Amino acid sequence: MDAPARTAVVLSTALKVLLWPAYHSTDMEVHRNWLAITYQLPMRDWYVDATSPWTLDYPPFFAYFSWILSLPAVLIDPNIVRVDALDYEAWSCVAYMRATVLLSEGVLAVALFLLLRTAAQNSALRVLLMSVWLHPGLLMVDHIHFQYNGFLFGVLFLALWAASTNRPVLAALAFSSLLQLKHLFVYIAPAWFVYLLRSYLLPTWPSSALAWSALLDRTIKLGTATLAPFVVSLLPFVLSAIHGGEAPSSVLQAIYERLFPFHRGLMHAYWAPNVWALYAAADRVLLRVKGRALASASRGKVGDTVFGVLPTISPKVCFTLALGATCLYMVPLWRAPHVRHLVVAITLCALTSFAVGWHVHEKAILLAALPLSLVAHHSYAYWRTFQLLSATAIVTLFPLLFTHKETLIKLLYGYLWYAVMGHLMRRRVLRPMPTNLGEIVHWLESQYLGGLALLALATNVAWPLVAALRPSWAPQHFAFLPLLLTSVYGAVGILYVWVRLTVLYLRDTKSA
Repeated sequence: MDAPARTAVVLSTALKVLLWPAYHSTDMEVHRNWLAITYQLPMRDWYVDATSPWTLDYPPFFAYFSWILSLPAVLIDPNIVRVDALDYEAWSCVAYMRATVLLSEGVLAVALFLLLRTAAQNSALRVLLMSVWLHPGLLMVDHIHFQYNGFLFGVLFLALWAASTNRPVLAALAFSSLLQLKHLFVYIAPAWFVYLLRSYLLPTWPSSALAWSALLDRTIKLGTATLAPFVVSLLPFVLSAIHGGEAPSSVLQAIYERLFPFHRGLMHAYWAPNVWALYAAADRVLLRVKGRALASASRGKVGDTVFGVLPTISPKVCFTLALGATCLYMVPLWRAPHVRHLVVAITLCALTSFAVGWHVHEKAILLAALPLSLVAHHSYAYWRTFQLLSATAIVTLFPLLFTHKETLIKLLYGYLWYAVMGHLMRRRVLRPMPTNLGEIVHWLESQYLGGLALLALATNVAWPLVAALRPSWAPQHFAFLPLLLTSVYGAVGILYVWVRLTVLYLRDTKSA
């Protein structure tokens, strides 16, 4: 690791530690409760216990990860691992939970270090890899709001490193393990399936007995690497159920119901900036036109989303739309199974699930924004797409940190990251001579980026000041307006990037 990388790691780590006393969401209590459940209860009850409303709903490997974290926790403060210690927020608990996020992020550091070693003299890629470590989204979501995305993305980037260094079996093992850590990564599984099938199992159709034998050998290796994490994750629950005199099927059914809660509504309380945000906003406008009262599109709890004019969307509709678009991206990947195309296909699968998925959380945009870093240096078109996606993702994550103490931090850090990245990459990825149409499109994109900056200042600075100094100018029944503007404006940018990257991908794979 060179001097700039070491400096970035040290300074970012210091900043993250300084942020320990900052605001944290209920996600900290969620994960504290998971430590308690896995420490106190037999394994067969982990996905059954409902003492807390924040029940365990991540796959078994993450449950094992929580159990490992619970072992030191009991030595630091036994209350951390008490199932009945609901909403426990002693400083010992907060500091320990923050420390686990910071330490587990080491997996991402290792993955980025391995990728840096493969970058050789590619200074643009090295800058982009460091940008992942310093990404404002990770800082806001993990180290303030509270989650473990750094750890999870570390496993994903390890899989991508294995793919880029021609280690397909290791890549399959890493990604399959990732699915057992957080099942929502299943949205990008089709890209991995097609890439490994085409690049490793069937690079050419076997035409001799020896070739068929080699294919069988590769199939066994890849199949074992893919299925082993599933067996390892579920087998202990089966054994625990048998030991407790319960039917293993009932325990496995409980796990399934926790992982796939389709009874939740179409939209999260804070609308993710996607198709359904625009759909719900259009419904509200139509209600106004018809002179009817506004219905709540999302109440921040389990329940069906209610629309006043437009048809209700079902999970089947979301699944059909997402599957159709995903299949479109798999055909070019089959024809040109290059690692760069894999990364773009992963990004597009993530954007698809984000744009039309069921009950999408705003934080899921990181699944598209972070992997695209690995190919943003390929051409100016990719870099411009990365710029647009990064800026939109960062601004639409700002509402997660809604207390005034974090306002300056998120705005300043987000701006500095974006400005420094732009300055460093400007000298490394040159813009080609644009056509007249290209110049117009570029100008419109720049206007959108300027609008994002104004939106961030208006919703995070101007609106709170007006609400505090002139409450009559920002009445309570308009309190939703900043979120609405952020979701709708952000949705326009996300959908544009989705289309733009689709065109680039189809053109790139066609010429490969």
